[in-house]
Amino acid sequence: MSNNVTIVQSYFDAVGKGDFDTVGSLFADDILWHQPGNGIQSGTYTGKEAVFVHLGNFMKWSNGTFAIDRIEYLSNNADLVIAAIHFKAEKGDQQLAMKGMDLLRIEDSKIKEVWLFSEIIVDEDAFWNAASKD
Repeated sequence: MSNNVTIVQSYFDAVGKGDFDTVGSLFADDILWHQPGNGIQSGTYTGKEAVFVHLGNFMKWSNGTFAIDRIEYLSNNADLVIAAIHFKAEKGDQQLAMKGMDLLRIEDSKIKEVWLFSEIIVDEDAFWNAASKD
């Protein structure tokens, strides 16, 4: 396993445990986070603080149910690591469950940039738009 894959695996392990001190230690201070779609969650977030607020919204809007429940595989190409994942969340009678691809760029042993790709982005947008209103 390459060092970059190990960094990304450590990130997913920490997220799964809710260990955001470790997550923060793996992020570059000026991390760029590219969230797909045209929903309330979509956009580019710059810096650890903005990314943590963004990720916190997923937990707030889903009443703490948002989770990456499966990592199918990790693979790298130089400073890029791809993660094939499955994620889920629910709120009330609404449920979100789909595959995604996360592309992470590692620089100086830190996660410097993240691009997310969702299996059905219009469904993800609809879920977060509705969940954020309650």
